Amino acid sequence: MTIFGWDMSHYDAPGVGAAVTEGVSFLTHKAGGDKDDPEIGAWWAGVRGLDPARVLVGAYWVLYPGNPAGRADAFLARLDATCPGWRDRPFLLQVDCEKWNGDAGTVPGRADIRAFCARLVARMPRLRPVVYAPKWVYGDSLTGLGYPLWASSYVSAAGGFKALYPGDASSRWATYSGQTPAILQYSSSATIGGQSTSDANAYRGTLAELTALVAPGWREDMDLTPDNLKAIAGAVWGNDVDPSAGGYTASGALWTVLGRTGAISQTVAKSLDPEAIAQAVVAALPTERVDISPAELQEAILETLRKLVA
Repeated sequence: MTIFGWDMSHYDAPGVGAAVTEGVSFLTHKAGGDKDDPEIGAWWAGVRGLDPARVLVGAYWVLYPGNPAGRADAFLARLDATCPGWRDRPFLLQVDCEKWNGDAGTVPGRADIRAFCARLVARMPRLRPVVYAPKWVYGDSLTGLGYPLWASSYVSAAGGFKALYPGDASSRWATYSGQTPAILQYSSSATIGGQSTSDANAYRGTLAELTALVAPGWREDMDLTPDNLKAIAGAVWGNDVDPSAGGYTASGALWTVLGRTGAISQTVAKSLDPEAIAQAVVAALPTERVDISPAELQEAILETLRKLVA
């Protein structure tokens, strides 16, 4: 199976139109790097409600040489300022590495790219950046990069993005710098969602596989089963919540963190900080008892606590 994507900027209207209906499964938008993109906020307002199980969203940063850690911090700060809630879902972090206006001085080297990506991973450990670094700029100089490549090799025609795709066996997918590209940008003249001159991309796999590649920390979340949920309840509460006599009884890790046994009244519960409790419970739980990620576990605990103090 092959899925399709669209990377956007202020050259496109911020709305995605009928792109998702047409079959676009991943969307990214420029955040900045050379200069801030003024439309990312409007774009985010339109896509943040999309179901992550149906569409993967993300953003890209134009990387210049020098100060890679500082540039990575600026990328995340820009996302925090313009895309509220982006940290709460699988998210594609795209690094845009190119030669601008024919100036070799704008091309970041392998060391800068690796340091930039490493900083992103250090701060967002559930995500894995993908590096847009075309062969026509880098050749084989990125061998050992350690991060997936996003190639570009354009077909000559213009038209609908699916009709333009050269195929899974196309030589445009050729290996370079020691790896086969994970994503191929195959046109900048595609029509997507009613917009022409769009950048069209392809991934040879399913949306779940792409999400696992770029947001490996969310793999457990997307596979959450009833058994996982039962394990969460057992590990957190110890036994069933009993709202009898105006109180709630339990004997699991939650009560251990609270330093309580027996019952807790709803009045007392409302005075507690659910997020702080959830973090403490996650730290207290033996990880072998719950086969999901700590972030997902914390969210499950928070949801339970919110109901408790409602």
